[in-house]
Amino acid sequence: MTRLTAVMLLTALPFLALLGRTDDVGDAANLVGLGGALALWWQVVLGARQISERLCRDRLRVVALHRWLGGCGAFLVLLHPLLETIANRQDLTYLVLLDFSWVESSYTSYGRVALLLFLALWLTSTLLRGAIRHRLWRHVHYVSYPLTGLVFLHAHGIGTFLAELPWLRAYWLALAGCLALLVAWRLAVPLWSHRYRLVARDRLSPTVTQYTLAPLGNRRARRPAPGQFCYLRLGPLSRAHPFSVVGQGEDGTLAFAVKRAGPFTARLDGLEPGAVLRLDGPYGRFTRQARLDDRPAVLIAGGIGITPFVDLLRRHAGPHMSLLHVVSSPAEAVFRDELRDRLGPRYTEERRLVPRARYFVCGSPGFVESTVGGLRAEGVGRDQLFTEHFDC
Repeated sequence: MTRLTAVMLLTALPFLALLGRTDDVGDAANLVGLGGALALWWQVVLGARQISERLCRDRLRVVALHRWLGGCGAFLVLLHPLLETIANRQDLTYLVLLDFSWVESSYTSYGRVALLLFLALWLTSTLLRGAIRHRLWRHVHYVSYPLTGLVFLHAHGIGTFLAELPWLRAYWLALAGCLALLVAWRLAVPLWSHRYRLVARDRLSPTVTQYTLAPLGNRRARRPAPGQFCYLRLGPLSRAHPFSVVGQGEDGTLAFAVKRAGPFTARLDGLEPGAVLRLDGPYGRFTRQARLDDRPAVLIAGGIGITPFVDLLRRHAGPHMSLLHVVSSPAEAVFRDELRDRLGPRYTEERRLVPRARYFVCGSPGFVESTVGGLRAEGVGRDQLFTEHFDC
């Protein structure tokens, strides 16, 4: 996280030189607008997991930072046009009046279109989030690309500071160029992702199937660490879905245990051996500290949330580890016999507090929230808790 924070601060440094140049409301509006644009820029950058993984491997912290930037960016992006309205002594219709009849009004209108797109994005991510389906929410999020592009175009044509300071305009164009390259790269990533062939499928429970994939050709994903996950696609243009690696072979094969719980997993369940999938990853560092034997590690899994722990226990099941697997029925306790043989009495059926232990919790968002809440109520510190949500 230190590396990511340092890089973010470096990108903001050029704008700090403008703090002493804000003499009126119009200057303040310009500075606020530039800050909002930078927040949007970083949201797009952090949304590219291949880049955010290199800056910070703690995915949950990146997600939390992404959300914080959303709130910070929303404040700045909404404050900017309000300050502009005040500076130009206009009424609120000034915010939505589109005029492409001449150059300056066109650049101003680009900002107004960006504002409308941002409102749609903000509303579906906050007030309407619980009322819309995840697929629609995700599709609306794609407007962040043209939205951020319009913001940069608007500022380039109108921004007072950019017009006055050639070095700042050059920096602004460099950020815009990086944004364009990032968007192009993200669109192309699925086309060169690793191709894997389905070589085996094994039913582990009435709802869970294990899929074993083998790399096609010489290109293959790097060897996953225990607890890491990969994104799977059914085709180069289909949506990617994350699944934890539960096993791997010396020949590069990877195994995933998947619960049938939605359209994608239903389509996956219909595949026969020989089908080709696209794979991106691995990512994550959820169980990294569980391998340290300086303190006890308590693994708590809800249902299919067992998957990040399987490869960990197969390769590093030390005496400091214990596992609690919470399931709705005994038939859903996948890998139970194998893990019980490895752990013996440390495969438990009830939660017990262990002094100084690190707790690793994985499952549905509701399961993680209730489990973490219970542990906190029993005196477990935040620094002892590590979580991973499993969304089907």
